[in-house]
Amino acid sequence: MGHSSGTHTGGTPSTGTSWRARATRRSLLALLSALMLAGLLAPGGAEAARPPVLSAHGETLTWTASGRHNTYRLMARVVGGEHTSSILHGLRVTPEAVPGETVVYRVKAAYNESRWSNAVSIAYQGEPGEEEPPVEEEPPVEEEPSNTEGAGAVKYRLDAKTYFDRFATPDRVPWLQRHASLVKAYAPFGDVYVGFGLPTISYHDPSTEGFAPLTPTSIASYVTKVTRDARVGYAGAFIDDVNLTPGFRDGTQSHELEPEKHRLALLVEAVRAAQPKGILEVNTQYYDIWRLLKAHDPDAERILGQVDIMTKEFGVGPTSGIDTRAEYAEFFNYVDYLHARGIALMLCTDPNAGGVPGWEYNIATYFLLNDGDDYINGLEQAPGNWWSGYDVNLGDALGPRERSASGLWTRRFTHGVVYTVEPGAATQTIRLGKLMHSAEWGDVESVTLKERQGAVLEE
Repeated sequence: MGHSSGTHTGGTPSTGTSWRARATRRSLLALLSALMLAGLLAPGGAEAARPPVLSAHGETLTWTASGRHNTYRLMARVVGGEHTSSILHGLRVTPEAVPGETVVYRVKAAYNESRWSNAVSIAYQGEPGEEEPPVEEEPPVEEEPSNTEGAGAVKYRLDAKTYFDRFATPDRVPWLQRHASLVKAYAPFGDVYVGFGLPTISYHDPSTEGFAPLTPTSIASYVTKVTRDARVGYAGAFIDDVNLTPGFRDGTQSHELEPEKHRLALLVEAVRAAQPKGILEVNTQYYDIWRLLKAHDPDAERILGQVDIMTKEFGVGPTSGIDTRAEYAEFFNYVDYLHARGIALMLCTDPNAGGVPGWEYNIATYFLLNDGDDYINGLEQAPGNWWSGYDVNLGDALGPRERSASGLWTRRFTHGVVYTVEPGAATQTIRLGKLMHSAEWGDVESVTLKERQGAVLEE
């Protein structure tokens, strides 16, 4: 569940200069504009090339320039279907309509080291098979495998609780930018992170901060805090303890008007309305919401329709609720369901993971599921106390995760490989055929893993 940051009065409010939002399927022509931190260098030069910022105007897509480039790759994906990619010239295109479907688009400069823009969805009207006007541009279409690019890189989300307060100084900004992709901060002290050049989202808990039981008045009070954070420059919001089954929260929730999950859906929708283009991360227990989503519960689906990032508290550790072979496999089904809807996963680390072996199992699982947009965090990681496992970059995935009959999970990358042994499986020895490096295992030519262990191996 959630954690408090303590009370602070310090901090230097500042306006954020960049952020990145994941698009969600909320309405026709739903789109999220996002700024991302510059940092990648264009090949053959020293110019820092920012990712493009993509937006839709009707059925026409436009984007900002990435450095000096004028050739771009447009990625299109029919929700629940396949990816296609096209090489384009210029900063504007009207893609071919797909009647009756919602298509998610991204764009990037057409070189290998560039970064994808934010995602934008267009919901096309009409019935499948209806003829549509011709597109304005018809570039050649190339096949591109899904869930591969950037899947071997770590996107670390810093949970800037009170332990990190002494590092919230300008001299630590380079360290923070080097290691983190997103910051979860606790206002008002957390305002200081807004000026550090990373997207920063503000933490609030409707259960522990005095908003329960949820009523129209308390929801409005919660939104007041979120609106204040947006004015300061936060890139979005984090809502803790969005647990849909009665009894998960503080026991004070009243049910005489509507079930708690309905009120939580109203809260999430109100926060989204207050920050329509912000990053919205929600912490709800996976085994709680997943059961409801499979049953097509309308409140669970309403919540998911507003979210950019779903938190998996406790990761896959001992207190995660993922304790059997079936539960481990089902968790991947849940993540795939999120990805198909353009939602990222935030994989936390279990405080009871038992140190580096548990961390390695958790991050190996992260690489099995990562589609390039997912996040992970660790336990009180800071300058002087940073685990090198979070610096791993395995490159692009060569394919999806695979499972053997023995319960060994594998995913291969351009610069390495990851393995996990699922709960309940027998101990297994994997011979690598060459010398590889692991933050846990060191330089090895083979690894022996027992159940709930993993190995992340770089070439």
